[in-house]
Amino acid sequence: SYLVLESASLGIRTYEVNYDAGAGAQDAKFLLNQALAGDPLLTATFSNYGTLAAPNYYVDSINGEYGSASPPWTWWVQWVAGGQGYQNADYSFNPGTAPQDTWTQGYGISSPNRTIAPGSWDALVLSDGYQPPSVALIPETSSLLLGALGALGLLRRRNR
Repeated sequence: SYLVLESASLGIRTYEVNYDAGAGAQDAKFLLNQALAGDPLLTATFSNYGTLAAPNYYVDSINGEYGSASPPWTWWVQWVAGGQGYQNADYSFNPGTAPQDTWTQGYGISSPNRTIAPGSWDALVLSDGYQPPSVALIPETSSLLLGALGALGLLRRRNR
């Protein structure tokens, strides 16, 4: 899975996180914790808007960068692609599968509000919430391979 961090002072940072999918459900906080553990120059603070039993973490700051306290309003906006959990257009939580091919806003970085899957993407962008991450999504390799195999099958069938 991938984690993108983006702001004016951070620039754009993309982390690839490998994990054992059979070890149980992981969330975007897991991705961020892996990036924090692997990058000694990276720091972050969180707030839990849920409970201890059912946390719902959001990012307050990354490397000392907070959202604005006055207009124009900015905050660490979560964007997701793939995995489970995203924000509906009416800002209600959708626990279903997040589209893999487009960025949609997230609804908190911790499970059960967000669970990642192999090949999923999460991004935290310091913005007003209207600009998705600058990073283009790269489809999962298996999807590309299946598409290529299907195209080859159609070509072969057509040649017969």
